[in-house]
Amino acid sequence: MARLRTVGAVPKEQDLYSGAGTDFYDRLVGSDRAEIREMLALARGTEGPILDVAAGSGRLTVPLVRSGKRVTAIDLSDDMLSRLRRTLPDHATLECVVADMRDFSLPQQFGLVIIGATSITLLDRVGRSLLYATVRRHLTAHGVFAFTVAGNASAESFSVSTDCEIEVPGPDGAETYVFSQQVEEDGAARIVNWVRVADLVEGGDVTVLTSRLRVLDHVLLSRELVHAGFAVPAVSPVRTLGGEDIVLLTTTFAGHSGARDDDASR
Repeated sequence: MARLRTVGAVPKEQDLYSGAGTDFYDRLVGSDRAEIREMLALARGTEGPILDVAAGSGRLTVPLVRSGKRVTAIDLSDDMLSRLRRTLPDHATLECVVADMRDFSLPQQFGLVIIGATSITLLDRVGRSLLYATVRRHLTAHGVFAFTVAGNASAESFSVSTDCEIEVPGPDGAETYVFSQQVEEDGAARIVNWVRVADLVEGGDVTVLTSRLRVLDHVLLSRELVHAGFAVPAVSPVRTLGGEDIVLLTTTFAGHSGARDDDASR
C-alpha cells in the first residue's frame, strides 16, 4: 500500500473477519440492507429451518430470526458469531455453529440455504466445488440454494487496482480509512486492505485489515452449479441503496423447479 510506504509505517496484517477486524467489518456493512428483502422473500416460501452460510455477525440471520424463522448460522469466525449471539442472546430459534463453509456436517437438512454479502468470492475453484457438494448434502429434496455475487458493472471495478479514502461509521462519528485493492492472477483475484488514516504515523506499527477474494461472475457460477448437479439458476437483481450491481442466484437440485426470478422481488 503506497500510503504505508510513504510514511515508513510497518504493516501488521489482521484478518478482516476475526479479532479486531470483526468490529470494523460490522461497522462497514452492518447498516447495509442489501439482500435482506430478497432473502426474506425466499424465506416466506420455506418450511422448516434455514441455513445461513458464512453468516458473519448476522446481517441476514437477525432479520430472518425476527421474522419467525428457525435459523442455523455457520461461520468460520467465532468472533463474528459472538457478535450475533450478543444481538440475539439465548434465542430459541437460533443456532450458531463455527464451521468452514467448504466442508461441514450438520444433523439436519434445510429447505433454504443462503450465502449473503457475495461471500462465495472468498473461495477458489476447489473451495467452491466442496461448498456445492456440502450444500447438496444439507438441502432437502425440493430445497432452494441462493447466494449473491457482484453483477457485471461491479465486477469491472474489481479488475482494477486502486487506492482511495472511504468514510466508515465509528463509535464517535465517521472515521477515514484508506481502501486499497491489488489485482492478482491476471484479474482473477484481488487483495483488499483497509487502514485507518489516523493510524498512519511515521515509523509506527499499523494494523492492516485484509482479505483475499476471487473475481467471479454469475455466468461462471451458473456453469459450476449445473456441473455440481443443480438446476440452471434464476438470476435476479438485488435492490441496493447505493446503486451497487449485485445479483441473486437461486437454484434447486436439477430436475426440480426453483424459485422464479420474480419471487425475490416481492
